[in-house]
Amino acid sequence: MPAVLRGLEGKNVLITGAAKGVGFSNALAFAEAGADIAAIDIAAPIADIYPLATKQMLDDTVVAINEKGRRCIPLPCDIRDEGQVEAAVSQALDFFDGRIDILVNNAGVAALDSIQDMRGHVLDAVFDTIVKGHMYVAKYVVPTMIGRKAGKIVNISSGVTGAGLAMVSHYVAAKHAINGLTSAWAFELSEFGINVNGVGPATIRPGDGQGSGMVVGLANELGMSLEDAFEMFSDKGNMPGEKWRTDTGHVTDAVLFLASDNADQITGHVLYVDGGQAAK
Repeated sequence: MPAVLRGLEGKNVLITGAAKGVGFSNALAFAEAGADIAAIDIAAPIADIYPLATKQMLDDTVVAINEKGRRCIPLPCDIRDEGQVEAAVSQALDFFDGRIDILVNNAGVAALDSIQDMRGHVLDAVFDTIVKGHMYVAKYVVPTMIGRKAGKIVNISSGVTGAGLAMVSHYVAAKHAINGLTSAWAFELSEFGINVNGVGPATIRPGDGQGSGMVVGLANELGMSLEDAFEMFSDKGNMPGEKWRTDTGHVTDAVLFLASDNADQITGHVLYVDGGQAAK
């Protein structure tokens, strides 16, 4: 019997940061597997953070999902704002007739700041997006899972939690918090049959358009080419050699596995897709 991902067809999936990068890759892959998508993205700038997804990218995500024969609702939302999150999740539940099966907490931002020159508003943007934002999203999504005693939550952590990285301590700390949330939520929600896991990617290869944008932004801050910046970050963490370089598709493969019935006995685990960082 061939190994296939089971239980994704017909599922309703809410993804944060869905209009660009890994979130967009996830949305397309879930649609290809037969799922419908609620796509949350800020679709607006954050001060002193590299360019994020735009409203056009969010609209383009809907088109791309529809072209795969699946439904998608675009939800412009700044997850740092609890009121916006409550409204967006409510719209998603209306769209899905009250059922969200899978939550992918993917949205995130990063910046370069030394400890002594840490910009307070940038620190707030990183923590409020990665940590508080996803706590708000879970707050309003989890009740529908508890009521049905079923659900999958996949949190996007980072390979930097297995190997530290200079100049991004706010980002590293926020991703460690995601690991903590994964463990705590897995324990708290276990009695309701809900799986909670994480994926910890390495630095992801930058891409044009709706490709991954974090390295693009950090490369500009460093005055480096995209490829040089990607190689610098990858070389600091990953195993040596061309094989150990991470694309969005590598991360998406792990997300879909953890969201599938194949991973029903896995919870509280962070799966590192990190080119070997955590082993070094």
